Amino acid sequence: MSARPPFAAILFDLDGTLIDSARDVTSAVNVVLHGHGLEPIDDVTGRTLMGEGGRVRMRKAFALRGHVLDDTALSAVTREFIEAYARNPVEHTRAYHGVGEILASLSGAGARLGVCTNKYEESARDILGRLGLMRWLADVAGADTFDVRKPHPGHLLKLLARMGQPPGAAAMVGDSRHDVQAAKAAFLPCIAVSWGYTDTPARALGANAVIDRFSELPDALAMLAGTAAEA
Repeated sequence: MSARPPFAAILFDLDGTLIDSARDVTSAVNVVLHGHGLEPIDDVTGRTLMGEGGRVRMRKAFALRGHVLDDTALSAVTREFIEAYARNPVEHTRAYHGVGEILASLSGAGARLGVCTNKYEESARDILGRLGLMRWLADVAGADTFDVRKPHPGHLLKLLARMGQPPGAAAMVGDSRHDVQAAKAAFLPCIAVSWGYTDTPARALGANAVIDRFSELPDALAMLAGTAAEA
């Protein structure tokens, strides 16, 4: 990788992009379900509930057990989930292979790196810190950081503004349709990873590029930067 990064700022989704966290998230969901006398969900089902934040996840989890929650009840079980998850967020959670090395390389080359996630900000920062990844990041925005969240483009744009970076010099990396939709609406080039939490194949999400290993990211970023320069 050259000394100069292809983009001044690079935003990353968290779950399913930088870290494999589904097992710990599912365990926290099951703590809440058990507390309400309901059967647990399995890990495969838990992966399908990733990506839209805790509130949507709990609404879907209870719906799978035949319970439709009103706003008050949903807020209550979401708080229960947040508390359960905070007690044990990284028992099984790990960064994907190569993430630390590539983030270090991009940051060392001068890129400003940020995480934009539909996980709550405090939880995201805690987990990133526990996994040793915060050292490479300029900022983190969660579902509760601003008044919008992915797939709204404002989630990305407000984070870039807080980082002091113009959108025209930024790119997005994620694993889901929400990431791609937000990037497209914000007019940011987007790279999708093929290993994440999505019911749509990565190559059908509409991203500008798809990578199968995190080590492919620098070349994909350089390709996108070159394409933009030629346009």
